[in-house]
Amino acid sequence: MKKALVIGFGISGQSAARLLMRHGFAVVAADKNRNLPHPVGMELVSDAAPIAWEGLELAILSPGIPPTHPLARQVVEKGIELIGEVELAFRYVRNRCVGVTGSNGKTTTTLLTTHLLSAAGQKARAVGNVGQSMTAALEVADPDEVWVVELSSFQLESLRTDKLEASVVLNITPNHLDRYSSMEEYARAKAHIQQCTRGIVAISEQVARDWGPLFSPTRFDLAPIRNFRYGLLERQNAEAAFWLCSQLGLPDVTDFVETFVRPPHRLEWVAEINGVSYYNDSKATSVDAVLHALQFFEGSVVLIAGGKDKGASYAPWEKAFRGKVRQLVLYGEAAEKIEQEIGSAVPLVRVGAFDEAVRLSRSEAREKEVVLLSPGCSSYDQFHGFEQRGEAFKRMVMSWIEKKQS
Repeated sequence: MKKALVIGFGISGQSAARLLMRHGFAVVAADKNRNLPHPVGMELVSDAAPIAWEGLELAILSPGIPPTHPLARQVVEKGIELIGEVELAFRYVRNRCVGVTGSNGKTTTTLLTTHLLSAAGQKARAVGNVGQSMTAALEVADPDEVWVVELSSFQLESLRTDKLEASVVLNITPNHLDRYSSMEEYARAKAHIQQCTRGIVAISEQVARDWGPLFSPTRFDLAPIRNFRYGLLERQNAEAAFWLCSQLGLPDVTDFVETFVRPPHRLEWVAEINGVSYYNDSKATSVDAVLHALQFFEGSVVLIAGGKDKGASYAPWEKAFRGKVRQLVLYGEAAEKIEQEIGSAVPLVRVGAFDEAVRLSRSEAREKEVVLLSPGCSSYDQFHGFEQRGEAFKRMVMSWIEKKQS
């Protein structure tokens, strides 16, 4: 019997194991938690324990596990094929697929493309780094669906099967530098989408300018759609989605944008209290994502930023914040570094706990201003993910409304 190793037994690792078992593999999964529930007939071991290598011909690396993990290194040293969960799925999926990657905006673009296709009468499903993992989606796959695949740099690292009919690279700006040794290494991971796209890889003007030598695609720099109001939907997200739909034979989908609901934690309006508008942009976990968020607000902003540092410089904030951010409220592990790097560009205050930062932002805000949670950092110092952080922010804001009404 064929034998496979799954490194990391989270959600995608579990679905990868089930797929392998359905295709006749004996599966061993390795995780730091040996007490996770797992299918009968599958072995779950500690990722620090010795592995029985005999007969093992394939290893699957879960997206959250870096290739530098000791077990992953042993796999490579022994000449065993090491791939990611998405690459495993690509070897079995029969659906038509298009891909989306970028440092910012890829989830909105993926979900918008899926929405436009569905509204136009084409069955579609968002998979990959959003919604279901690809191996889980294979369990319920409808062959008539188009899959819109969101791909992170982690997932792209091991992709090689050319399953995508077309793909877009929205932007490549500093992110995940706590995992990559340099921006070039990170950009090369993004550029790997070319290895799994048999059609056009469309790149933005920014990608062409900053990382053009890594790509050999058709340039992606569409003009604005006439009479189309973008509002809080970033132009690039919309035009990338329109382009992907056109590559799938559905060029006229702009009328369906009005019914699209932006996913939570991305410039999400929460409430207005005493003339102050509160927005949750907890998904903004990079320096550049904060700059993107600020461009949507015309008036002054009280900005909540901080969390766990991801290795990028905050220096670009210094110039951008002037005249836009009236008060900066910093919290968490990254607060000291941010203060050091942006200097006296804007008035700022530094606190430790997230809830303290939110309360302080309320007291600092003035009528007609915006309080914006756009952290520019990972959430993992005080939360399990950006979703939990965003929900905490929304709960606090809504509790102020309830107290006011009681």
